[in-house]
Amino acid sequence: MFGLGVLTALALLASRSPAEATETLCDPSFQDCRTPLLNLINAETTEIDVGMWFMEDARYSNAIVKRWQAGVQVRILMDPRVFPQDPVDKDIVDQLQAAGIPLRKRIASGIEHWKAMIFARQSTVYFGSANFSADAFVPVQPYVNYTDETVYFTNDASVVDSFMTKFDDAWVDTTNYAWYANATATLARHYATMSIDPELNFPPGQDFANRSVARYNAETSKIDVMMFRITDQRHTNAIIAAKGRGVAIRLIVDPGEYRNRDRIWDAWNVDRLYAAGIPIRITTHEGEDHGKLVMLYSQGMTIFGSSNWTTPSANSQHEHNYFTTKSNIFSWFETYFNRRWHNSNPVGAKETAPFTPLPPGTPTYHTPANGATGLATTGEKLVWDGGAWAHVYDIYFGTTNPPRLFLANQNLGPDDPTKSPKQLQSVSLPTLAAGTKYYWQIVSKTMANMTKTGPVWSFTTAGTATASLPSPWVGADIGAVPIAGSAEYASGTFTVKASGADIWGTADAFHFVYHTLNGNGSIQARVASVQNVNSWSKAGVMIRETLAASSKHALMLVSAAKGVAMQWRPATGGESLNATGSSSAPPRWVRLVRSGNTITGYESSDGGTWTPVSSQTISMATDVYVGLAVTSHTTSATTTATISSVTTSP
Repeated sequence: MFGLGVLTALALLASRSPAEATETLCDPSFQDCRTPLLNLINAETTEIDVGMWFMEDARYSNAIVKRWQAGVQVRILMDPRVFPQDPVDKDIVDQLQAAGIPLRKRIASGIEHWKAMIFARQSTVYFGSANFSADAFVPVQPYVNYTDETVYFTNDASVVDSFMTKFDDAWVDTTNYAWYANATATLARHYATMSIDPELNFPPGQDFANRSVARYNAETSKIDVMMFRITDQRHTNAIIAAKGRGVAIRLIVDPGEYRNRDRIWDAWNVDRLYAAGIPIRITTHEGEDHGKLVMLYSQGMTIFGSSNWTTPSANSQHEHNYFTTKSNIFSWFETYFNRRWHNSNPVGAKETAPFTPLPPGTPTYHTPANGATGLATTGEKLVWDGGAWAHVYDIYFGTTNPPRLFLANQNLGPDDPTKSPKQLQSVSLPTLAAGTKYYWQIVSKTMANMTKTGPVWSFTTAGTATASLPSPWVGADIGAVPIAGSAEYASGTFTVKASGADIWGTADAFHFVYHTLNGNGSIQARVASVQNVNSWSKAGVMIRETLAASSKHALMLVSAAKGVAMQWRPATGGESLNATGSSSAPPRWVRLVRSGNTITGYESSDGGTWTPVSSQTISMATDVYVGLAVTSHTTSATTTATISSVTTSP
């Protein structure tokens, strides 16, 4: 079928008896894969059907036009939406149109993404990942300058019949396709309608991601992946889960897609895979890694075709994929993958290298303006542009320069250039003190925890600062409080007024009088009184990771009428937990001690003899907030607590 010269350039997988299938895979990193396709075109005497995203190589179009002029039927499925990015394809389509060849265009939301040719008389089909361009089928320089592709020829009757049937389905479809040029009088099927080979997958209508994920979930040994574009996290989540249950994973990715500003979720997914500990290599040869290949070792399964790991490839674009357990195909691709992974080509070229995650862009700030004055004490936000490739942010904010960590690992989304209007990130600030200068700073982070730090900006609130709290103490409402709180200090006693539903559950609402603590330390105080607006109105000492309502923390409290307790939230946004102390009412002494990740709570009647209430492991940042916490446990009133003899160390 291919001729002797071509067979020597290809890897012939199976030469069975004449009645059985002949299957050929070709590696365009060092082989001429164009010639066998041209030979098939030139040898066809009945019909050639083409499904294409684009065609740039006029050798194919010239050969197809000649066969058309010789009386061979030709049908082409195409998509003019590629023209703006690929004017060469428009020239090729103009040539095919001028020759009188009928062309139907895809009009559905998902593009025409087939890369296939069907040769009716020869009962053969080509399909794979390679578009019909010059660099997809033949290397510019073997092993050095080429495009990674999967190129597959087969006359397996079940596969050929399936492609013929699915091509006919698309050709007569008037919902998802329309005439582009050279319309015929009627839309007619050219082949008998046959059953679809169960190893084949044809989106839309057959979700590629769902079928793939089911196979990943079933794998018990090893998965190798070469993937051009990764933006559908269903694949990523399943691969990370496979790594977690002990499956060996290897992944080769394309550097251009990793830093493609129009495909920012590729970096998000690749960085997540890297952070999960999956070995990744990135192509370093000249040319694109356009392959779409997965190998599942315990299942002996090879998945290849036209679909990337993207949502459109899964269920809206016109795609073709092969989930095959043919052993000859698996062994061929095992050699194909291993050579690239180990750079074991005969010329010593470096085709891949270990992947190193890249940092995001530097965040740029919007509001409040640097040096702004007269800002309100309530309702203010920090607003910024996170910079290219950032998805997660650490926000530093406070009255010291540099500011302390305010919120950690906030998943506020990316700077997405495909969105309009431009996306910005923001966080709401707690109630601020009047006449006070505040500082803020943003650290942008990728999913691989690579960072870029922005500058420190400042602003000053309106009004006159009060001297009611001694330095370094600062008061602020935390969470959604219905009535603003306040704090004063005189003669060694803090008087704190607070509202708030509670310090409990997954998010808190209270007034906090605090300063920062670096590393180990302790705080103790005498809760002299708690106004009983609710039996669970509470006041006490707290160590808190951030000023976010959902922050990790530990609280040693005295309630108005429910006794003493240690309460804590061990995970950001997690549920709060409780350890009951004595049933004592105020006045009562309370104390928290931090040693590494261990926080221990104590109570005392006299501040001299201490009784432990609970000791918990709570992993927090090195820099935390330590102070006095008060909540009314009601959204309709404030409570007032008086707290004296407050000491912190160091």
